[in-house]
This record gives sequence, C-alpha cells and structure tokens, in this order.
Amino acid sequence: MKTVLQNDPPTRSDHVACLDTLNALESYRTTRAGAVEARVTFAQSQSGPFLQEVLRRSPGSGAREELAHAANVLSGCDTFSIGWSDGMKGTEHVSALGSAGIGDVSWHATVTVTSETLTVQENLVLVVVDRTLVILSEAGSPAAPARSRTLSLARTAAARLR
Repeated sequence: MKTVLQNDPPTRSDHVACLDTLNALESYRTTRAGAVEARVTFAQSQSGPFLQEVLRRSPGSGAREELAHAANVLSGCDTFSIGWSDGMKGTEHVSALGSAGIGDVSWHATVTVTSETLTVQENLVLVVVDRTLVILSEAGSPAAPARSRTLSLARTAAARLR
C-alpha cells in the first residue's frame, strides 16, 4: 500500500529564523541560483516512521554556506512555539549535537515537535560532500529511531557521493 504524505510544515513561530531554516531544509525546494535538488521520502504509514533524504548540489561553496548558516541558526533555537495553517499549535525543540564527523563537514541535531495531539522526534543530519549538501532526517512518534542508524545512513549517502 502506498502512503501519501502531505507537506504541511508549520507556518508561524515566535522564532521565525528557526522555523524558516527547518522548513528550508526539509519542506521547501532550494531557491539558491544554479542549485539542483533531488528529494525522496519514505514512510511506513501516515504515523511513521519517516525517512527523508534531500540532495542539493550548489555552485561554488553554496553547500558549505547553507550548512554553516543552518547550523548557526539551529544551534541557537532551543525551544520555540510553532503553529500550522489549520490553527493547530505546538512547540519545537532543537538539541544541537555538533559535528557528526561525516563527509567534508557535517552537523546534526535531535528535533522534537510536540503538538496538541502528538510528539514526533527526528534525527536531523546535514553533510557536505564536495558541492552537495545531504539533508537526512529520520523521524518517529513518540521517539526517533536510533541515532546510530541515522548516522550510518548519512555515512552511506556521503560515501556514494565520492
């Protein structure tokens, strides 16, 4: 059976930079000039677990710049409020974990979203290999899959780009 997932990210927050950065990484296509992107998402069911991989190849140092910007913003986010277009509200917490030791440069975090009805936890890994940014996220409810598994997937993705 095919699971169809809706792309319905939060649309408002008391920390707009945090929300915009996460949405730019995981929900929206890149707007960087000259960049190309491929995206695939897998889900066991509507309630997860979920695995998403985004590959963004950018000219020059664009991939490194995007990772550095995201890591800088998200490392300062901690907990912030979010809201969706349907009126639902919640909180998002980013627990920055620093470098993942993968690829040319990397960064990872645990992201937890708590809404009025459920909690979803995600392992988010950003890796740059040459001019490509790999955005790998693995999420589950109420807890993310083992971080070691997500990091292993990120290592495999990075190795295939070499």
